[in-house]
Amino acid sequence: MSDGSPQSPQLPQSPQSPDDGFNYIMLSDVHLGSDIIPHQRPWALTSWLLEAHEIDARLVSWLDHYRLNRDQDRPWRLIIAGDFLDLVGVSISVPAGLRTPPTAEEQRHGLGSAADHVVHKVTAIAARHASVFRALGRFVAAGHALVIVRGNHDIELYWREAQRALVEAILAKEPARSHRQLSSRVVIQPWFFAVDGLLYVEHGHEFDPLCSYGDPLASTCVRDPQRIRWTPFSLLLRYVARPTRGLSSASYSYRGMSAYIGLLAQLGVRGSLGIAGRYLRASYCLLSECVLNAGSAARQRTLAARAGLGRFARRSGVKQERLEHLCALYVPPAVQRFGFMARSLYLDRIVSGLGAACGFVLALLFLGYVGVISALASAISAALLLGYTIVGSGQNSSPQATMLSNAARIGALFGARWVVMGHTHEPILQPVSESASYINLGSWGEDDPPDERTTRRNDAGTFLVLRRRADAFLAELMRWDEQHRPLLLSRSEDQHALQPGRPSLPARLA
Repeated sequence: MSDGSPQSPQLPQSPQSPDDGFNYIMLSDVHLGSDIIPHQRPWALTSWLLEAHEIDARLVSWLDHYRLNRDQDRPWRLIIAGDFLDLVGVSISVPAGLRTPPTAEEQRHGLGSAADHVVHKVTAIAARHASVFRALGRFVAAGHALVIVRGNHDIELYWREAQRALVEAILAKEPARSHRQLSSRVVIQPWFFAVDGLLYVEHGHEFDPLCSYGDPLASTCVRDPQRIRWTPFSLLLRYVARPTRGLSSASYSYRGMSAYIGLLAQLGVRGSLGIAGRYLRASYCLLSECVLNAGSAARQRTLAARAGLGRFARRSGVKQERLEHLCALYVPPAVQRFGFMARSLYLDRIVSGLGAACGFVLALLFLGYVGVISALASAISAALLLGYTIVGSGQNSSPQATMLSNAARIGALFGARWVVMGHTHEPILQPVSESASYINLGSWGEDDPPDERTTRRNDAGTFLVLRRRADAFLAELMRWDEQHRPLLLSRSEDQHALQPGRPSLPARLA
């Protein structure tokens, strides 16, 4: 590897079997770096420390266990199905000497998504979670392979500089003379990992309109190609959730309006005015993006996306037609639909709430000066508007159902027995057709400080083991418990997993 960048592994020589010689272990949503938020949350400097140590220790023990325990003398291929790093959530003050000058927004919110900014964040994460990176290095040095699929939290691994920094951090403690050989076992996938006839793995954020980029290969900003473009999730996290004490990073999308009313009551007048200003600024940015997507920039992006699929197809050997069918399953990004975006931001409910307030005021005025009938009509209208404000239009919900419903189509498209995703933090193993099962890997980490989460979860540390058994593969969804041992949650076996099919290992990012 002449330039230090990760290389794709060699494809198996025989095109007749989807077995590439590995057993597989898979996890998702580790969110390393979500605890590095001093720029916007200085009050959270210590709240993570104990839990971050516990999560790291559990992950290290898991990696060491599988490093030392091969199954039937087959090496493991570890697949991290997205959100390994929480790059979008890192909030570090801008240091001096960056090649890319910081914008006013980055001065306000912390390091941005330009390549050199991302390298700095990767380096900070590796230093904070050094034990995990050392364990990954030992795992690769023992003859196993590592695949890191990008998710929406680590979409900034788009940059080759950031990829190299990540690989170098993983191998930092291994002998320098072996780095070239070991780096060939580390692959950073831009989109998905698949072995035809057996397995398909992606993060799943393209099924979530608030996290979707619309083009899984190109995520840069049209107006500033040096930076990654915003999604509603990433911008609201940066502008609203991170600076607001007590607001979960997922609160904007998976909670009702009544929860926000309660939050405003807790924040008081000054805090409410502060979050209102940040929310309006974020809303303006996102609605402006909707307007931009409605113009010529959207058409240019569509043409660029098609060209990108062509290049990816040529590098990976996956037919472009198949990639186009896969893209057709994804939901349109929220920023491509003005009305949807407005409802996702609860702007319809905010307007209806203001209308309700005005209606009740008018009812009081009508009662004194116009008459009872007019006052009653105004009060009823106001009550209806208030009801809509509280109940809302239900635009925002977990994408788990959408991911589940499309798993069977993906399984048919790739001949995959198991379709594996992450993103939702909800572990699932469920058959979706006679020949395919959907697996959600759940999560290992969290992206909120322990004392600021809305719920406590007891199912973290879930993972999938996929291993060869005679002429078939066996899939086991498991949990690595607090005593550092695997607990079986669910099992899926298929006697027909090894049907003829060409292994497909998509190329890394250009």
